[in-house]
Amino acid sequence: MNLEKLREKIHQFTGNLYDEDRIKLLEVKVNSFTRKYGVSIDEIFQNNELFDLFIDSILVNETSFFRHREQMFEFRDLYLKELLKKPFYKIMSAGCSTGKEAYSLAMMILDLKPEEKNVRVTGVDLSSSVLSVAREGIYESSKINQIPTQYRKFVTVKEGKLYINENVKKITEFKQGNIISEDYFHFKNYSVIFCRNVIIYFTKEKLRKALKNFHSSLSKSGILVLAPTEKIDKEFSDLFVPEKKGRFTFYRRVN
Repeated sequence: MNLEKLREKIHQFTGNLYDEDRIKLLEVKVNSFTRKYGVSIDEIFQNNELFDLFIDSILVNETSFFRHREQMFEFRDLYLKELLKKPFYKIMSAGCSTGKEAYSLAMMILDLKPEEKNVRVTGVDLSSSVLSVAREGIYESSKINQIPTQYRKFVTVKEGKLYINENVKKITEFKQGNIISEDYFHFKNYSVIFCRNVIIYFTKEKLRKALKNFHSSLSKSGILVLAPTEKIDKEFSDLFVPEKKGRFTFYRRVN
């Protein structure tokens, strides 16, 4: 299998398009994987376990606690405080990677309402390996610097590690899912979906699939949160419309 066919398979399965500017990066990742496991490209696609490992190795799994924190604080003030009045609500972190965004959202909730139990924060990712890290909730102690001072009460640092406290983990869960697959994204009745720094490499075709999944997963008038530099064009206005109450733009589900 040549690199072009491999690139198309990755695109079809993950939505991540390696364009001409990134094809060299893909080649490096593929060569590194095949050398590490002593297999050919074709063998990767003949073995489910190898295929899962390969997908894990090429996905961009970068995240941090309170990434784009000013946007998160605006979400807190404009939307989250209203959600706290509901008898039950769910928030999703799609493309959650190692779980730092999901835990950040849970920390914000518990900071506003310490005894909150009527909420579920769900981290969703395609990669099984990063989900394992997320479920453990253990990170390098240096990551404490990513967490604003007022939220550090929700973590414990000891012996070079940062541990997510149990009260945060109790309202957080992690599940596997593919945001561009109708058959592998069965989530319903979420009030908010965060999907930041994920769709940047999606083609319009894959983006529509992802947005349709988000639309189906959100409850009536639900909110979609993208990264500050990402936007949804008017051609998707049948699914989401922009809503700007402050500095940042959020997206409201079209009912």
